[in-house]
Amino acid sequence: MSKKGHFLYEDGLFSCLFLVRPHAEFATLTKRELHELADGLLVPEPLIIERAVQFMLADTQGLWHGRARAMISRRLKHCSLGRTHRTQLFECITGRLSSGQFSEQFKDQLRLAMHLDLARTLEVCKKAIGSKKLHVQRYAPWALSPEHEQNAP
Repeated sequence: MSKKGHFLYEDGLFSCLFLVRPHAEFATLTKRELHELADGLLVPEPLIIERAVQFMLADTQGLWHGRARAMISRRLKHCSLGRTHRTQLFECITGRLSSGQFSEQFKDQLRLAMHLDLARTLEVCKKAIGSKKLHVQRYAPWALSPEHEQNAP
């Protein structure tokens, strides 16, 4: 499998290039499995953190996935994250805000982005206020409220 989500199949007779959806393994997770993933962060180990981060980055819309992202976001704030994970999470969450592609309980993800980089999150929120999407317009001012802005560097 390549970094771009392609898989090359060769059997000696022919070759095919299949497009594989990144993070496809997360699309079918059940509520119980999502709870187990989030609960693993209570005693975080590198592999558990990696799997949780990959789930956060995945674009899945399954049953209870938005709520699981909220729970995982709350727990990731208490985990030691490396620079790569911090950057990936920040860019993913602020990208969701900017595009309006987010689901229920998004405030917990936005709080995680603020925890990771408050100043840059507030910059993204200032731009998002002008969005034509009403749900984006509701979240951006919340993040820009005085209680959050006073904590910015």
